[in-house]
Amino acid sequence: MKKNRKKIRKTSFKNLYKKIIGIHDSPEKIARGVAIGVFWGIMPTFGLAILFSIPTAFFLRANKFASIISTFISNPLTTPIFYTFGYTIGQYILNSPEIESPSFFWRIIRLENLWAISKSLLLGNTLLATIMALSFYIITLRIVQRHRRKLSRNKKRYVSGDKNGKNNH
Repeated sequence: MKKNRKKIRKTSFKNLYKKIIGIHDSPEKIARGVAIGVFWGIMPTFGLAILFSIPTAFFLRANKFASIISTFISNPLTTPIFYTFGYTIGQYILNSPEIESPSFFWRIIRLENLWAISKSLLLGNTLLATIMALSFYIITLRIVQRHRRKLSRNKKRYVSGDKNGKNNH
């Protein structure tokens, strides 16, 4: 069972990778779309990341398909990590007093605590999402450009009749 899960994860990532590099658009638009999707995927949108990523991609002239696919960086496994990390960053930046864990749930119900938690979560996740989006933009841009150069070289070899990468003349 464990082996199958690992294979599924590996296959899913591989398929996602192939879909993104196979998009017929400029590398910059693809990378911009990925960055937008990652940004909204990390933000606490509570399942509405796709709805925010499409108009953002349209407005910033990014690839909409890449932005939709990339929102799936947020899933049931990663969301608690992003929210916890973002909350911690926000709490540190705002120098907020720590809410103790045992009674955390009951304290969150109080409006002033909810506001403090929301501010920390929003600020921290905005910073985290921005850093991750910029990182994914650079990484995606380089990967797509490298892939396109490789395709171009292979096409030139094929057209020249040099299928093995060696010159036959």
